[in-house]
Amino acid sequence: MRSAKVTVTALIRAIYDALQSRKQLDGVQQTISRLDTLDLDSQRCSPLPPKIPLHFEGELKAAVDHIPASLKTVAEAFWVAAPYLSWNAETDSSAGYYEAGEDVGQSFLGGNLVCRLVGPSESFFLSQDLFLSLFFLKPRTLYRDHADRASEMYFNLTGPCGLRLGDEDWVDYPPDSVIWNPPSRPHATRVYRKPFFERRIVGERS
Repeated sequence: MRSAKVTVTALIRAIYDALQSRKQLDGVQQTISRLDTLDLDSQRCSPLPPKIPLHFEGELKAAVDHIPASLKTVAEAFWVAAPYLSWNAETDSSAGYYEAGEDVGQSFLGGNLVCRLVGPSESFFLSQDLFLSLFFLKPRTLYRDHADRASEMYFNLTGPCGLRLGDEDWVDYPPDSVIWNPPSRPHATRVYRKPFFERRIVGERS
């Protein structure tokens, strides 16, 4: 049986490889450069107890089943790593996705899951310079306008999802799309009939 470290490392590398052909998009090269600094083979991992809330299991599976053929390798690596992944709902600002005191809405608080692959704490691999996570939203979820002092890159594994950046209008993004959001720019996300799944990278804070 393959180990947790081997399978999660393979998932991160599948995401890394998928980004290689998207270097021309904003934020991707910066993300790749940071991933290059992680020596996953020699770095110690800190596996968290695998878990996923039971009421999310079916919808998460439905989301992964909608990953397009262009990201087949990522989907396959996810299913191999799935038994080792630890999912948690983000119910406050401690994870750094938004600033303290912001009202992100009950829809988001009850409809999200996050799996931290790389980060400064409670992550499979520890890093002070990069926060890489898998992010899931249930259907009909609204993640209200919020901001963070760090840059963020969203790699949409499914879709469409609606995104509003700053004072711009809502835009629907398809699966296999990349969105770069600079530090401190407010943004909001809305999910339609299908559950939504993405890979999220948070960079250094400004």
